[in-house]
Parts: sequence; C-alpha cells; structure tokens
Amino acid sequence: MHKDEDVQVLKTEPSGESFLKLHVISERTGIFLCLKRLSKRATQSTAPDLFDQARLSLETSSHGTMRFVKEYNLIKRREAIGQSYRSLRSASRLCQLLVSNASHMPESAVLFDLVGRSLDAFAAGKAPEVVQLKSLYLILKEEGLPVRESWWPTLRADLRAPAQRILNETSPSQLSPESREFCEAIERQLVLWMRHHTDWIVPE
Repeated sequence: MHKDEDVQVLKTEPSGESFLKLHVISERTGIFLCLKRLSKRATQSTAPDLFDQARLSLETSSHGTMRFVKEYNLIKRREAIGQSYRSLRSASRLCQLLVSNASHMPESAVLFDLVGRSLDAFAAGKAPEVVQLKSLYLILKEEGLPVRESWWPTLRADLRAPAQRILNETSPSQLSPESREFCEAIERQLVLWMRHHTDWIVPE
C-alpha cells in the first residue's frame, strides 16, 4: 500500500551499496526510519539530502514494518545550512537529538512545524546558538516537560534576564561575543537539567 507523507529529513546514512537510510519526521507519523534505493540516474537535485523538506511516496514491505521510499519529491532544499560550520553543527545536533529520542516524540503537527521553522532559521543565517537554544526549549515544552517550572528556577540568576530576552525575541543574524557566551551558558544549563531530570539521550 502506498502512502504519501510530507517530511523533514533529520539524518541520512548509507545502508549497504544500494540503499540510503532516511530518518525523517512527519506530521502524521512522527519520527521514523525509511529506506530509499539509490538510483544511478539520480542527480544532485533529486537525491535526498540532510535538512530537506520533501514529499515521500512510501510502501511498507510485505514481510515487516520497514517502509521504502518509492518516490522522493523535493519541496525545499536547505543547502545554506552547510555553508556555515556553526549552523551545520547546531542543526545537526538538534536533528540528532530528535532521532535519538524518537520514542519520546509522538506524531504532532506542532512539532513538525517547529522543526521546519528551526531548519528554515538555520538556513536563513540566523544566529545558530540562539536557534538551537530556542528550538530545544520549545521542543521540551511541546513534549510536556516542566522546563518553566523545574529548569527555570535552577538557572543562574545572572542568566535569567538574557534567557528571557533570547527566548522571547526574534532570532538575530549576529550575536555579540557577550551574548554568544550567555546563550551557550544557558544551553549548557538546560542540557545539564535534561541529563538529570529526563530520560532523554542528549548528544555531546
């Protein structure tokens, strides 16, 4: 049976010589793994790429639950993310966090939209440290974790005003060295809280 899904591509990895593993998130199914047969006729513009938004035509194998991509129709390519090392690192960390914790991520239109907007912000050249922090905070909130009630009171007093500003204002394209230090310190405290108070796997 064929089924179409609009997805954001979170991770790609080779699977033998003939297939590509795609870890994707969709509004209807959440985060899942599917296999795409590598085509010798594929061009750079039609082959799947990390951070793509695409429409997949999927077929489930007759002997199990593995889904195979019959058609890959590109909707949006975010190659600009790869042109900045900081953006690529931050976007990859965020996507790896989602893939590593797929079991905690039920299907959600809000989460699918949040991931798309985060990847768009990375691609638009917004400050990656801010995009990553805001995305992480919003994902935790969407998943019902008590970040406001439990994490916020543990945040260092000198970081609360910068955190309030970063989380509430539009992501800037540039950060001062001081603002970047604040942002990275806030994220470190959030990650520390996640490691102690949730069972999520947090990538290094």
